[in-house]
Amino acid sequence: MLWNKRKLSDPSRNGVAAADVGADTSGVRTTDPDRALDAVGGLLKAYGRFAFDTEQAAVSIREQCERWAQRIVLGETRRQSAAEREGATTLQRDWPGLHRFFDDQRRQESEYVARSLGGLRGTVLALARCLGGGAGEDQDSDAQVERGLDALSRALAQGDMPGLSKAASSVIETARSSMQKRRTREARHVAELGERLRALQEDLSVGLKNAVLDEVTGLLGPAAYEQQLEQLSALGMLLEQRPWLAVIEIGKNGANRAAAVDDATLREVSKVVSRTFLRKEDFIARSGAKELAVLIADMTDEQLAAAFDRLLAGTRKLAEGRRRGDAPTLAIGLARARTNEEATGWRTRADVALDRAKQDGGDCYQISR
Repeated sequence: MLWNKRKLSDPSRNGVAAADVGADTSGVRTTDPDRALDAVGGLLKAYGRFAFDTEQAAVSIREQCERWAQRIVLGETRRQSAAEREGATTLQRDWPGLHRFFDDQRRQESEYVARSLGGLRGTVLALARCLGGGAGEDQDSDAQVERGLDALSRALAQGDMPGLSKAASSVIETARSSMQKRRTREARHVAELGERLRALQEDLSVGLKNAVLDEVTGLLGPAAYEQQLEQLSALGMLLEQRPWLAVIEIGKNGANRAAAVDDATLREVSKVVSRTFLRKEDFIARSGAKELAVLIADMTDEQLAAAFDRLLAGTRKLAEGRRRGDAPTLAIGLARARTNEEATGWRTRADVALDRAKQDGGDCYQISR
């Protein structure tokens, strides 16, 4: 009946209407600020959790996302002025700042990915051109050698001595010319690929250089060192100058060499090593309790010797004002990358050279031959 219908002013009706206003057609309550803030905080944390190394380390991006999530969800307290309300405080949320952070971060990631993919694409295309051109030249050379061998076989079967001599000379000249062309082509390809691979190596090293640093020395740790060693052992032979590995053990002067090295000495020696190898191609890491490793690309033998002479001289200066038994000294093993050598073999040769340097009493370097 009409008089039994509830009016809009009925409290139960008002409750339904209030609930309806708070929800849209998807069933999500649009007037629930706490849930919206929690969602934003969750999105920021998820974004940070799956961050990857760019010009910034992934761990740094993760920490920034955690801080922004906390600032947005909890808000920041601001005391109102006396004119507004005496003694009162309000919560503020820096939405423009969050927008700038997210926009900058995504822009940096986009630029990094585009640049890295562009470098990788260029390297692959250069490799394809080198392989394709080499295959074509080899086919031509092989065809010439085969024709010469056929002529040589016919002359031998017919007993034609003048023809045999002529065919043999032709095969020799064709083979010599083919080998010379191959050497020239390989040198050209190595130079072309070397430039591409150097840029690619720099991109691969970005994440490593942004990795978590050793707390004592401020250098990269063993994990980053092992990864860089694997990369250089794979790419090093295509660079213009084959890379070097230096394993440096820090000890004490004299008979006290095997004694433990304190953190202060490790820091001082690490600074001397960092000042010696300043180029962006140089990679320095702490590889053991009292051991450092340096991976060096694009350095001639003369430059290498001069660099390690400076390193030893700089370490000797640290001994000034100390007792002989407390002064640090270095034993260094050097090994250059070899063709088709795994990273473990490269490291083993450097360790053997290091053992020789220690047997000589330290304060020197030995080179694996």
